[in-house]
Amino acid sequence: MAENQAFLELPHDQPFDYQLAMDRLRDYRAPRDRLGLLCENGEVIRVRKGLYVPGSRRGEEPPVDPLVLSGLVYGPSYVSLETALVRHGLIPERVEEITCITSKRAKQFDTPVGRYRYEPVNERVFGIGIRLEQTRGGSYFLAEPEKALCDRLAMISGLSAVRDMRTTLEDDLRVDVEAVVSTFRLPLVEQIADAYRRSSVSAFHRWLAREQKKSTPNS
Repeated sequence: MAENQAFLELPHDQPFDYQLAMDRLRDYRAPRDRLGLLCENGEVIRVRKGLYVPGSRRGEEPPVDPLVLSGLVYGPSYVSLETALVRHGLIPERVEEITCITSKRAKQFDTPVGRYRYEPVNERVFGIGIRLEQTRGGSYFLAEPEKALCDRLAMISGLSAVRDMRTTLEDDLRVDVEAVVSTFRLPLVEQIADAYRRSSVSAFHRWLAREQKKSTPNS
C-alpha cells in the first residue's frame, strides 16, 4: 500500500492518539514504522508522546486549531491569561505562546505546533468562569474575559490598592479599560475574587464596582 493510502486511514480533521493510529494501521506489516514515515513526510505531526494531528497542506490552515490541543498536551486545563485576553479583544498583542491555567503543577511544552505554558491555580478557583469553545478539529475550554483577567492579575504580587488598578491595567497589561468597565459582569468577578482570595483580584473587584457605579446614570 502507498504512503498516501496509509495517511487516508487516519483522522484528517481531529487529534488522535497512538493507540488509534495503531488500530487504523493494523493491516500494514509494520504499523509503527508506517506512522513514523508519515511523521517524517509531514503528513502527520507528532505533538508529543502519544498525541498526533494531521499535517496541513501548503498555504492552508492547519486542520486542527492549536488551541484544541491545550487540554490534550496537559490537563485538566483551560486557555486563559494573554491568549484568552487577545481572543476576547482586551489586549492588542499577538502572543507567541498558548497560555493556560491548570489545577496541576506548572509546566511548559515546546511542540511542533507551538509552545504551551501552564500556570497553576487552586482547585476551588479552577472551574469558575470557563466555557467550552468549538473550533477546527474539536473543542477546548476557554476562560471568560473576567476569569482570564483575574487569572493574570492573580500573578501580580504586591498589588492591593484600588488606586493603582487603572495604571496596572492600562500601562502594565495594556488592557482596554473601557471595555472592561462596560462589559464585565460584576457578580462573576465577585465570585472569582471570593474563590481566589488574592489581594490583587479583590482590589480589581472593588475597583470595577466603583467604576461601574460611576458610569451608571443617576448613580
